[in-house]
Amino acid sequence: MKMQTLRRLLSALVLVGAASGAWANVDVSGVSLDENVTVGGVPLHLNGAGYRKRGYFKIDVTAVYLPTKLSSLEAIENTPGVKRVQLVIQQDVTGSQASRYFLIDFEASATPAEFAKLITEVSQVGDIYSSLPKIKKGDIVTMDWIPGKGLIATLNGNPLTPHGAPSAYINSELLAKVMLRMYIGGKTPAELHDNLLGLSTSMRDKK
Repeated sequence: MKMQTLRRLLSALVLVGAASGAWANVDVSGVSLDENVTVGGVPLHLNGAGYRKRGYFKIDVTAVYLPTKLSSLEAIENTPGVKRVQLVIQQDVTGSQASRYFLIDFEASATPAEFAKLITEVSQVGDIYSSLPKIKKGDIVTMDWIPGKGLIATLNGNPLTPHGAPSAYINSELLAKVMLRMYIGGKTPAELHDNLLGLSTSMRDKK
């Protein structure tokens, strides 16, 4: 009798958890995204997610993770703490193509003064992409800002180290701010912008 009662209680808890979405992932363009991740020992929550296009093709599913929900780019840029941008690649792209896209998008997102200050760091990131033979559909790229350490990029969990650098971390808060702006602001289409800021969920798969 006690065992039956325990089983019923566990079943009820599972149903409550499912109904509340406590263990549910977010799906965007067929990609399942974790609602919670841990970066540098800090728990982060999915702020928003959507898909990005170049021309007619979806190139990645973009997700932004923050310690707390924020609904403006200004707040995200200026709020201290750990932050993550995650890209799930949707089209194969060569390293040289990725480097070119990065340079174009970064320059469009930075002011001339910011770009001038970051020329060394921009070259380092461009070299990282150029050194990759190909980034394939399904690959996961993360860019984490960890105060005190810097900005670190990974490909499928493997750190990407700038050529000749002693560490995979690039310790520039300004670089991290412009990178966030590049993915959330800049020339980001309005619908994707709103989805990444949590103002809309129009890009999520219907359940």
